[in-house]
Amino acid sequence: MTANSGDDHEERSPTQRISAERMHALYDLNARMVFGLHGAEHWFTAGARVFVLGRSHDCDLMVSVPVASRHHARVIYRKGKFVLIDQSTNGTYVRLQGNDEICLLNGEELPLVGEGLISLGRPVAEDDTHLVSFTVPH
Repeated sequence: MTANSGDDHEERSPTQRISAERMHALYDLNARMVFGLHGAEHWFTAGARVFVLGRSHDCDLMVSVPVASRHHARVIYRKGKFVLIDQSTNGTYVRLQGNDEICLLNGEELPLVGEGLISLGRPVAEDDTHLVSFTVPH
């Protein structure tokens, strides 16, 4: 076994080095996204910590469908991303623009990017008047 003098190779830190700007972006409490339902916009700003979708009147976005749970899903802002978390009985269906539908169950999570549709408790159907649209600005 030979000892390294330090000149031959550089020690690597276990943590990745990132710029101050990138670090700030990861925790930007002014980051915003928008949900749309029945022609109305509902904004979620990262500083609010959580945005709840469901059937209950105390949700940030109330979706009145019988298959939706009272507090069906929530969105949080984590490390620079808006993350949808299912907390329902019947699942949360998401179709990101240009992709196939995804069904989240039992606390599963999905980062929301770009634009798409969310359906609470049932698959996305284009004629469903209770679809929630979302946009996450770049």
